[in-house]
Amino acid sequence: MNEVEEGRIGKSKVGLIVAVVVIIILAISSVWLYLRVDDLREQADSWELFADLLTAENEDLQDEVDDLTTENSQLEDEVDWLNYKYDNYIANHQYSNLEYEDIQFYFYYVETEQKFGVYELDDELYGWEWYVPYEENVFDCSEMSAYLEWYLENEGWNTIIVIGDAPFDTGYHAWLLVETSEGKYTPVESTTAEIVWWEDTNFDNYWIYDDTFETIQDALAYSETEFDWWM
Repeated sequence: MNEVEEGRIGKSKVGLIVAVVVIIILAISSVWLYLRVDDLREQADSWELFADLLTAENEDLQDEVDDLTTENSQLEDEVDWLNYKYDNYIANHQYSNLEYEDIQFYFYYVETEQKFGVYELDDELYGWEWYVPYEENVFDCSEMSAYLEWYLENEGWNTIIVIGDAPFDTGYHAWLLVETSEGKYTPVESTTAEIVWWEDTNFDNYWIYDDTFETIQDALAYSETEFDWWM
């Protein structure tokens, strides 16, 4: 075999090796591409499934919104009906005196923890001054007693309005008895907003009275004009 033939055989072998290498590379690439495409398909399927789940969840939420909208519409209809009934009631109802009083004094008293103690009551009244001056038959002892009763009640003091002969002078008078311990009361002179202490010469006279009023309604039932301090 001459050199020319040997060279041809060598070139053929090289070409064959190159061809085999190329085929191997192409095969590996094809496998990689196939696996990559398959992975992308799986991802696409996952995203499609996720999109379907979001669509289903959105439909559920939309159903809830529709239900809430329907419920809200029903509630609005009920409110409209109640407003209609209320307006009709207001326009046609004849109120009794008791109903007027209940409405007028619905927020007159507030519930609060009851307080006790004579000296604590003295602290409560410390510095109290009437900004509206005493004026007989306008803003006198009865209106002052009613106002101070309202104030003390809303501060936690169980307070009673009492009326009778003036403990310190002639004439008719109104003052307060404030519960400072269980079942025991302390007199308060409403015109000065001060406690009547034991050493006061007229102390005993504050326990002599004609009528007592637990609430402003009781006082107004006795006299419609004597205790209406807000007028």
